[in-house]
Amino acid sequence: MSDPERIRIEQGDGVCRLVLANPGAHNAVDHAFGRQFLAAVTGPAREARCVEIVAEGPNFCVGGDIRGFAAEPDRSLSELADAFHAGQRALFDLAAPVVVAVQGWAAGIGLSLALSGDLVVLGEGARLRPAYTAIGLTPDGGMTATLPAAVGRARAMDMFLTNRPMDAAEALAAGLAARVVPDDDLRVEADAIADGIAAGPPQALAATKRLVRAAGGVLTDAHLDAESASIGERGSSPEGREGITAFLGKRVPAWPS
Repeated sequence: MSDPERIRIEQGDGVCRLVLANPGAHNAVDHAFGRQFLAAVTGPAREARCVEIVAEGPNFCVGGDIRGFAAEPDRSLSELADAFHAGQRALFDLAAPVVVAVQGWAAGIGLSLALSGDLVVLGEGARLRPAYTAIGLTPDGGMTATLPAAVGRARAMDMFLTNRPMDAAEALAAGLAARVVPDDDLRVEADAIADGIAAGPPQALAATKRLVRAAGGVLTDAHLDAESASIGERGSSPEGREGITAFLGKRVPAWPS
């Protein structure tokens, strides 16, 4: 028996879009979601120049399927966490940048998924909440690392311990989100960002993503050396040569495939 659809894949012009497609359940994460997430990220997403994660319905993802958990009390939540983490590791390993568009609520593991993106776009009505400790759980999906990295330890601890929501304006000010747009424009804006990234120099973008992730916000002598080596490599690459030639010729670059 096949899984009910949780994630639909849409591809075109170098972009692989992972569409959370269970709006009736507010895209809650269950075991079918975990399997489909891993399959998408280790399959079609690997060939893309940009990966975009979007959702159908009023909410991006309200977290885990609590009703499903209650219906299977003897099944460990670690099983679902491990499945999601496998997909998440594959997502982090992608060369392509990842754009995430969030409308409505991103709570629990839904917030973890949003924080997995390289560029997060929020609708102005978006609300973010860890939610775990409110039901006696602890965060998964890497949130105890990614949320403090995004908003700072003090603000993250406030959210973890009090479960207060963060709205889009605060998320933008805190540095969690790159942009906030009107709710009705979210998908159009996010699609345009993903299309623009996919039209860029894929190897340079991938190398930039690797450098940022490797630094982890800490500048060291080794990282300066890594940056020097990278720009030297890029300058002599077909992409780098084309970019410089196009700039001097005042034309749009034709990036090598």
